[in-house]
Amino acid sequence: MKSSKCLLSLACVLAFVFCMSNSFAQNCKDENGNVKKGGIALTRADENGNHTAPTAALSYPKFKGGSKAMYRYIYKNQQYPQNLKSRGISGQTQVQFMVNTDSTITNVELFKSSGYKEFDDEAIRLVKSFPKWVPAKQDCQDIPFKTVVTIPFDADREKKN
Repeated sequence: MKSSKCLLSLACVLAFVFCMSNSFAQNCKDENGNVKKGGIALTRADENGNHTAPTAALSYPKFKGGSKAMYRYIYKNQQYPQNLKSRGISGQTQVQFMVNTDSTITNVELFKSSGYKEFDDEAIRLVKSFPKWVPAKQDCQDIPFKTVVTIPFDADREKKN
């Protein structure tokens, strides 16, 4: 009984947070003039701890087509290092880069190594080859934004291909 009350309380809190974040999302117009809601609102509290109206809204940069499209691109264009593939070694590398207001990617660098130089080098090569991204927006204006992606190397998946 106690655990079901906790779950119900948690569900109520999550629903409230979703509704509040959705109501404070930024309203931007797309290229056709249609209003689109998206991003998150940045709120502040005054000196008494009372929340004030949102002062800025932010949406993060994203691969055109979303995460699924990005991972399809990665697996299609990945050149799995042969010496690691033949030994059945898997891993993942995190790469950091800047998504500029013109949708280009710059400042590509290793964020967290896989422990294998071959994976790290291939992950950096892949990110440098990415097509243009959708830039981050703050108050409906494109802004440069640094982001990190994880590039997986799955030896079992490679064996199937």
